[in-house]
Amino acid sequence: MNDEEDMLELLDDEGTADQLDLELDEPEEEASPYVDESIEEAAPEPEESEEPEETGGRELEIDIRLIIVAIVAIAAIILAGVFFVMPILMPAGPPTVTMTPSQSGEDVFLYYESGPELQEQDVRFTLGGAEIPREKIMLMGGVTWPWTQGTVLKVDTSGYEKPASVAVIYTKGEGETLLFSAPAEPTPTPTPTPTPEPTPEPVMTPEILVPSQPIPVQPVQMEDFMNQTLIRFDAQPTTGIQPLTVQFADQTQVCAQNRSWNFGDGMTSNARYPEHIYPFPGTYTASLDMTFCDPDESSETPVKEITVLPVDRQDTLLSGPGAASIDAGGSLFFTVRGPAMLIRIGGKDYYLKKGDLVRIDLNDGGTGYISIINNAIVQFNFENVSIWVNDKEFGSGWLTNININQYEQIASADITIRIIAQEPGLKGLVNGIPAIVASPGQMVTLHNVGTDSTGKFLFSIQDGAGFSFRGGIESYEVTTPF
Repeated sequence: MNDEEDMLELLDDEGTADQLDLELDEPEEEASPYVDESIEEAAPEPEESEEPEETGGRELEIDIRLIIVAIVAIAAIILAGVFFVMPILMPAGPPTVTMTPSQSGEDVFLYYESGPELQEQDVRFTLGGAEIPREKIMLMGGVTWPWTQGTVLKVDTSGYEKPASVAVIYTKGEGETLLFSAPAEPTPTPTPTPTPEPTPEPVMTPEILVPSQPIPVQPVQMEDFMNQTLIRFDAQPTTGIQPLTVQFADQTQVCAQNRSWNFGDGMTSNARYPEHIYPFPGTYTASLDMTFCDPDESSETPVKEITVLPVDRQDTLLSGPGAASIDAGGSLFFTVRGPAMLIRIGGKDYYLKKGDLVRIDLNDGGTGYISIINNAIVQFNFENVSIWVNDKEFGSGWLTNININQYEQIASADITIRIIAQEPGLKGLVNGIPAIVASPGQMVTLHNVGTDSTGKFLFSIQDGAGFSFRGGIESYEVTTPF
């Protein structure tokens, strides 16, 4: 019995334990609704799982902004270095310049070959230590400040004691620095050469031919007679390289007067057999008109076309030790663009008008000076020249000053330069390529010299320093004199 009772007690104990387990489990089952309610109330919990993604997006946006700010900051630092640091690191001091001086009368011309721009307020000019006022300083060719490479500056030295030196002084920065100086020589007094009086052209009286035998007269309708071209002329040649010289001839066979040639380039003549030079390329229409002795006669005005072709020149640069000169017989042509242009020849000043066609003939040549640049002629100085204006002789003698601030067209003909090379010899560029080579004693001949493709024609001789030339040439040759 005791064993059975023990078993029952054990079962009771197990039942009690099971019941205890059930009682312990039941609160968990009953708590599940409470947990569900708490879950429903804490509905934002799923959002908590999404919140890290939104936070990551905002962090990415912030990172992009920081990158942009960093880029802007770096750019600002670079710009600050360019504008503030680089000038500090750059070497201080005045600029290095190269200039070529020349003189024509009282004017000294400075050709700016190389160097930085020079502002007007950063330079001043003196002559023999005396300040030169701004009104005596002018950039040629209509150029305005700043003074740049390839331009010419004119310094009027009239009223100053000479010989002296023209000084270009740089005033920017600490102190003043001499950039360049050039000598200014007194103007020589030429001997005036009398201008010959023009020879009057004889008046041609039409010759009336009386036939020895009567000539049968064919009936002519009045309409046909009126349409005849009674005015006739010839022109030879009608095509050629500039400058083209054309010989005109009046071949009219009827009695006429008041002959008037129009050469098509603004020039005219009343001669019966005029010769006209066309210096500039182009096509021109020449015509002849006249008044008949019989007022009932009339005629159409005949015309002929004249074609002038350009000369082909090569850009040439040559300088060095040597003796140089220009042959006699060359010519320079130009048309004046503005009024009050000046030429001083034989000690007398002449002023040219806008549109004037000017021709300068080199009667002797020699060791003159030429400076043509930026549509301006600042120097063409030779001892014996003849000047023609609008096909009429203007004067002759020593050309000591020329001031053509602007020209419309320019041409040259038959200007030849000869150079004898000295030690250690000469080398020159043709179209930018080393081509001219001359040993000491050899002669370099430049044929048909004129302006180059940029409009420059520079020639100068300096005592003890040789010569310099820049311009265009048709051809050249190097020979060894016997």
